[in-house]
Amino acid sequence: MHRIYMFFTKSRSCANILQNRFIYTKIMTKLSKIIITSLAILSLTGCSLFSSDKTTSTTGTATSTNPNKVTYNASNFSITVPRDWEILDGTKLLAGSPISVVVAFKNNIKNKKFIANMNVSEYSTKGQKTTQEEMVKSMKDNFKNTLIDFIDSGDTKVNVNAGGTPTEAILTTFSGKSDAIEDSKKFKQLYVENNNTAYIITTSYSADEDPEVVAKIEETINSFELK
Repeated sequence: MHRIYMFFTKSRSCANILQNRFIYTKIMTKLSKIIITSLAILSLTGCSLFSSDKTTSTTGTATSTNPNKVTYNASNFSITVPRDWEILDGTKLLAGSPISVVVAFKNNIKNKKFIANMNVSEYSTKGQKTTQEEMVKSMKDNFKNTLIDFIDSGDTKVNVNAGGTPTEAILTTFSGKSDAIEDSKKFKQLYVENNNTAYIITTSYSADEDPEVVAKIEETINSFELK
């Protein structure tokens, strides 16, 4: 299991940073693809958000024992979403999405300004020596440099169930917009590593989203489990 460090740590020396620059560059190359895809998915609305011509055929199964919820089961994880949210995986995903994006969900009840949505990405961290905290900071720095009026609302350490064992993860929240003329959006992003794989759950919703929808989003993030 990946070793977890406390979020507030002393900065590493310049020598150590230089020593790990090559690894860090490789990590950021992978992350940039995930981040760009997340921004593309989270910044658009309507039919253009989820194209049906993606060739990837990876799909999970959806089961339900609750009239209001559906559990999406992939090979490595499960997540429970509201029944009225649309599940988009395989050929239903955004055209051009990298293989790291496994599944996306969107609220079928549209806000007057924006459709609340979420996606799950995963990628290999085998051989990487970067901590979860460093990865989250790197992703947040990229969002900060990409979004307009970026506001960081902080990070929270949470636990994700991984095969019955609590595994530390980081939930980060922030807001911003990708275009100067659009309204600001709120983002929540969960990052967790387990068995040489990183999982990133990214969600976005309007700043004036219905509180009931926001509560469903938080409940959905909390339901994420690794197998």
